[in-house]
Amino acid sequence: MCTAGPKLPKAEPVIAITGKTALLVLDGSKRWEDPTQPCHRLVPGLSKFLERARQAGIPIIYSVSFRNKGTPEGQVCADLKRRASEPVIYPDGFDKFTGGELQSYLRLYDVDTLIITGYRSNISVLNTATKATRELGYKVIIPIDGMTAKTDYEQEYTLFHLTVLPNQASELFTFTMLDMISFQRL
Repeated sequence: MCTAGPKLPKAEPVIAITGKTALLVLDGSKRWEDPTQPCHRLVPGLSKFLERARQAGIPIIYSVSFRNKGTPEGQVCADLKRRASEPVIYPDGFDKFTGGELQSYLRLYDVDTLIITGYRSNISVLNTATKATRELGYKVIIPIDGMTAKTDYEQEYTLFHLTVLPNQASELFTFTMLDMISFQRL
């Protein structure tokens, strides 16, 4: 019986190019404000990172679950300080490209790299990142401390799974930490 866990990716410094990179905050709903929710632990680090991304001119797009659209839970977490210029989408699927709205925004920005953060790493982050690389050809930056799941197991499984995707998709991922991302203008 194997008792060792999966080999997890190591975080490395990353330079995100302004004008070619967009930041996704997946399922960043009002639920994040509740300290009893696992997603709440993302708020401090992600709030600081969002400010750095804004200063660098990185476009930010939020998603919230379709089932919460039009309800109080359908609002973006207030602690993230979303600006009116930062769109919120409500795709009806685990993959946030579902319905085409996300891809429409990304085409406006003409980006080739996505920084993907958010809640339910094993669902929304995994499915969105997989689609972004395998089908759409984006390079994806995954800040390990910028995503979380309900359990440690789900989080570790997601990180492992992203490193073993077939067809070289896993080579399009770079794993890092929020404070290891710097921004550089074209």
